[in-house]
Amino acid sequence: LTLGKEMGLGISGISKDYATLIKRQDELIDFMRQGVKGTLIKNKVDIIEGRGKLAGKGKVEVNGKAIAYRNIILATGARWLKPDFPGADLKEVTNTDYLLNEKKLPRRILLFGGSPWLIEIAQFLHRFDSEVILATEDKSILSDESKAIRSRLTKALKDQGISILTRSDILSLKKKKDGVHCTLKVKDKEETVVVDRVISLRRGAALTGLGLETVSLDGKDDFIPVNERMETPVGGIYAMGDLAAPETRHYSHLASQGGIVAAENAMGMESTFDHRTITRVLFTQPQVACIGLTSKEAKQAGYDVVEGAAPLSMNPFGMIISQNEGLVEVVAEKKYGEVLGMHFIGQGACEMAGQAVLAIQMEATLEELTKATFPHPTLSESVAEAARECLGRPIYLP
Repeated sequence: LTLGKEMGLGISGISKDYATLIKRQDELIDFMRQGVKGTLIKNKVDIIEGRGKLAGKGKVEVNGKAIAYRNIILATGARWLKPDFPGADLKEVTNTDYLLNEKKLPRRILLFGGSPWLIEIAQFLHRFDSEVILATEDKSILSDESKAIRSRLTKALKDQGISILTRSDILSLKKKKDGVHCTLKVKDKEETVVVDRVISLRRGAALTGLGLETVSLDGKDDFIPVNERMETPVGGIYAMGDLAAPETRHYSHLASQGGIVAAENAMGMESTFDHRTITRVLFTQPQVACIGLTSKEAKQAGYDVVEGAAPLSMNPFGMIISQNEGLVEVVAEKKYGEVLGMHFIGQGACEMAGQAVLAIQMEATLEELTKATFPHPTLSESVAEAARECLGRPIYLP
């Protein structure tokens, strides 16, 4: 709305209907499911519906019927892990599935945990007029990302009216007439907030009931370990997606690419998964997309690091659309200029991330980025400027 006024546009009378949004979501999900089923049928894939489990090497059991296999891909996804803080048994403590089945959102919500997706949910709820408190045990939100990315996102969220509590822990939850009284320890001080719901979003691999023990796989680990071919330690058995990754890597695009790699190898091809190119993405406003190593991670890995940043506020198109919190960061190896990581915050960050994926996958250098002719005026021009800053020769930065 503020940007509209700056451009001479008056906007009024905007309404929000959560039930209508959920209805559209359900319709889209149904359409996508039908599309996937149609694709399987078109490719002559037999679909056997039922609950399956491994029943020894080379055999899987579905609805009590044994089916032989030569290779198998496990893809059972993740499940919600019930939190262990005091009061977690209250019915008001739930996960995000609750939000997808409600016609009306609660007025006051505490989101607790370190999951980056809680940030998206916090902003979404706030836009639907809920009072939102986002609390994490970590020193900051997105604590593993670069300081510039996490500090800019934190400022943007606070400016939008979202309360963020870091280094916090839940001491107790008590249900009273006016709501759930949450006593929190925040940076060695106690404070109590009253909310209608507490949402926790810890997720772990869905390992139970798969019959892993029948093929000598450990079902007690956090997830099933796989190599770059998506193979488990047991020959002929592959795993992909949330089942084969820690919670911080539960991304749909990781699962999709891992599934392709697993399928190709299961069918006799030679395919590998390049974890360097996985985008850590948040569809918040501003958007966040991080690919490859941060400067800290690169130094810990033994690289001689150079880094450069280009604020989108110095970008011509960024100026037009008021990208005051936007930034492009590039991390590279000094001697040869190999690009090790790229990090974005701002409008279009999730789209620009594809350029970073290709740069890292194709082992691009800083010199190559500086010579790329990005279209003008676009935010992507800042990719070349950040690369030039790494080399000590920016054009548009002071």
